[in-house]
Amino acid sequence: MRINPFAVIPTKVGIHLSIFAKAGPWIPTFVGMTIATLASAAHAAPSAGELEQAGNLFAITCSSSFCHGEGGAGGRGPSLRNRSNFTPDFVRTTVTNGRSGTPMPSFKDSLSKPELEMIVNYVMSLSPDNHSTSAAPSAPPAQATPTPARLSPQAMAGEALFFGATKPAGCALCHSYGEKGGPIGPDLSGIAKEAPKDIYQALVSPNAKNPNYSMVKIADRGGQPVTGLLKQRSDKIIQLYDLSSVPPVLRSFYPADGAKEAYPGDIPPYKHDLSGYSKDELTALIAFLKSAAGPSKDVTTQDLAQ
Repeated sequence: MRINPFAVIPTKVGIHLSIFAKAGPWIPTFVGMTIATLASAAHAAPSAGELEQAGNLFAITCSSSFCHGEGGAGGRGPSLRNRSNFTPDFVRTTVTNGRSGTPMPSFKDSLSKPELEMIVNYVMSLSPDNHSTSAAPSAPPAQATPTPARLSPQAMAGEALFFGATKPAGCALCHSYGEKGGPIGPDLSGIAKEAPKDIYQALVSPNAKNPNYSMVKIADRGGQPVTGLLKQRSDKIIQLYDLSSVPPVLRSFYPADGAKEAYPGDIPPYKHDLSGYSKDELTALIAFLKSAAGPSKDVTTQDLAQ
C-alpha cells in the first residue's frame, strides 16, 4: 500500500492556520514584513564594483557627445544627473523601448537583460538624492515647446535646412528648436518674435559676449591646442565642444595631466559658416525660425536689410 505524502497537508495546514488564528492579528503583519524584507533584499543596491562595470558599459553605449555625454553629464541628449523625477521602471522602460520622436533608440535587441539592469543601476546612481523605488514610470517634466503653426512652403524648406535634411552640418547639430535638436548652443525658438534682419545678423555674427557660450582654447600635455565652446570648467576637468568636428565632439582635459587653458584674448569669437547657404536658403531658414510666433509668412531678401 502506497501512502500519498501530500494527503496530510490539508490537515497540517488547518492546524497551522488555527495556531495563527489563536496567536492574534500580528501574524499577518509579521508575514507581510517578512515578504517586504525579502523583496527589499532582492533589489539591494549594487556594489561599487558593479557600478564601475555598469559605468564602463554606459561609456561604451551611451556617453558619446551625440548621446548623453561623459558620465551622463549631457551631450546632444539631456543630462541624466540629479534627476529627481526618474524611477528605475521609467529608466528601464526608456532604455528597453527607446523614446518615440527622439534620437533615443531601443536597446532591447542589443543588450541582454543583465546589461539593461546595469544601465538602469548606473543611471539611477547619477541621482544620489533620488531614493525612488516606485514601480510607476515617471515621465520627465514637459518642456516648453512652441506650438507649430501651419508652415508655408518656404518655412518647410527652412525646417529641412535647420534639421539637416539638406545640409551635412545642419543647425540642429548644435541648436534646438523646442524639444528637438542639439544641446550645445541656445534654443532658437525664442527668437521667433525678432525682426528678420535681427535674426539674420544673429546668424552672421553670433553674440560673442554671452557668458553662457564662451570660446576657450586648451593645450593638452603634448602642447596640441584645441579650440571649442566651453561646457564646464573646474579644478579637476575642463570640457569643451570641438566645433571643428561634425557633429561637434565633447572633449575632456585634465589640469592634473598638464592641460592648460590659453588666455581668452587669443581666441577669436565663433562665427557660423554660412558659405554654403544661398540668400534664398537663409530667408527660408529665418521663415522657419519665425514660425513659432504664429502663421508663417514668407521672408524676402529685402527683409534682411530693413
